[in-house]
Parts: sequence; structure tokens; C-alpha cells
Amino acid sequence: MASGAARERPNYEFPWLPRIPFAFDFLLARRRSFAHDSALVMASNPYPRRFEGFELLPPESSFVIVMNHYNRRGLRPYHCALAVSVAVARQRPGQPELSWLLTSEWYNARIGPIPVPVWLTRWAFSRIGRIYGLVVLPRRDELVMARASSLHHVLSVLAKAPIAITPEGGGSGRLMEPPAGSGLFLSILSQRGYPLYPLAVWEEDSTLVLRLGKPFGVSLPREMPRDEADRLAREQMMVAIGRLLPREYRGVYAAAVERSLTEHGAST
Repeated sequence: MASGAARERPNYEFPWLPRIPFAFDFLLARRRSFAHDSALVMASNPYPRRFEGFELLPPESSFVIVMNHYNRRGLRPYHCALAVSVAVARQRPGQPELSWLLTSEWYNARIGPIPVPVWLTRWAFSRIGRIYGLVVLPRRDELVMARASSLHHVLSVLAKAPIAITPEGGGSGRLMEPPAGSGLFLSILSQRGYPLYPLAVWEEDSTLVLRLGKPFGVSLPREMPRDEADRLAREQMMVAIGRLLPREYRGVYAAAVERSLTEHGAST
């Protein structure tokens, strides 16, 4: 059956978590388990999912997962993030939970026909970050993610727990170029010794596929201009994801992925 074919794709929902406890915890900013709540949401969406490669994760130490931004009506990126968090928690029982990097605000958000003000999304995302221990980065920093303040925050989390990021920040699932600065950001994490695990997400008919690949490092020539180094680092991380994806999802990195597969062989 052809990859990516979509006869009738499921409509993932986001049911209310146990309402009274969640409401109190949200208002009071009390900590909750993201993995536990993710499992509740996934259990209420009993659609087929296939997890590949998660046994590659280290049993105890921290790491970074770099995932493509898969998005369609009925299956949003946060559903994919919830599924990943459940898979990581099951693979590493008793270890610190995966912490996602989260933008600090959402522009042009709407509830039906009603626009949601940016200040409200900023407050809500900040509160969600606090109760779940997520890494909330100011949107202005996403364009230059290697800023010292953002880097210090992420490194302080990585000292205790693994993190995950969707560097593109948008798109439908076909690879697109991430924002400037994201390449240098991940190259610094790589230089600090944290393994980067590419994670490819797509659908085969009604099955959500989440394929984790072997860890990679970002390698940059010395004395390369900053902008070119950032571009090369972004290409390396997106190619690592693209090697795990079916050809039709490789987007703007299709040619680079083909070169990589020719030079280094197919992913396993």
C-alpha cells in the first residue's frame, strides 16, 4: 500500500482531562505529569499508531529529539507530541519525562469565529509550561535561538531531563526550512555532548507512524560565516529527519536527502 495514502484518516480529538482537578491545577499552576495526561488523551483516541526505533533511546541520560511538524485537520502537531511523550515514558520508566520546547504565544488564534488575543495565548502557554515543566521560549527568540538566555534555559532543563523540538515551527508534514538560528542552536547542544535523535512523523492510511532514527551530531567547518554555518546545520538536522520519511514528505530537502542516501546509504 502506498505511503501517505489517505482514504479515511481519523479525527483525533482533545477530550477534557478530569475537569475539576485539571482546572484547579491550571489556575494554581500546580505541577502535573505531561506523560500521564498524554496517555489519557491517546487512550481516548484509539486509532492505529506505529512506533519504530524508540528502543534506541538511552536508558537514563538526557538527549534531544528533533521532529518534523506534521499537521492536518483532525491531527495536530500536539497530538503527535503527546504520542511521542507516551512512547518515551514507556521506553524509560522511572526516568524524567520528555520536555517539549513551546512557543510563548500564538498569533491569529480563533475559537470558532472569535479571535483570541495574543496576550491570552501568551498567558495560557506560560501557565501550561509551568504545570507541565515545558520549555517556553519567547517567540522573538525563536528567530535567533542561540541567544544566551534561551540557551541557558534549555541547558538547565537538559541537565535533568531530555527535550524535544519541532524546529520548523509550522507546515503540514512536508519538510520546510526552519527559522534562522535554529541550526546554530542545535549545533551548540550537539557540541555539549547531547545526542540528537531525528524523529519522522507521517501517516500511512489511518496509521500514524512515528519513526525514531539513530542519533546524529551537527558537524560544521571552522571559520565558516555564521549565516552559512546556521544554514548548513539546519540542512543536516532536516536531512536526518528526511532520511526516515517516505519520499513524498521530504519537501524542500528532497534533493539533499537523496544525496545523503546515495553517499551514506539508506537509513536502518
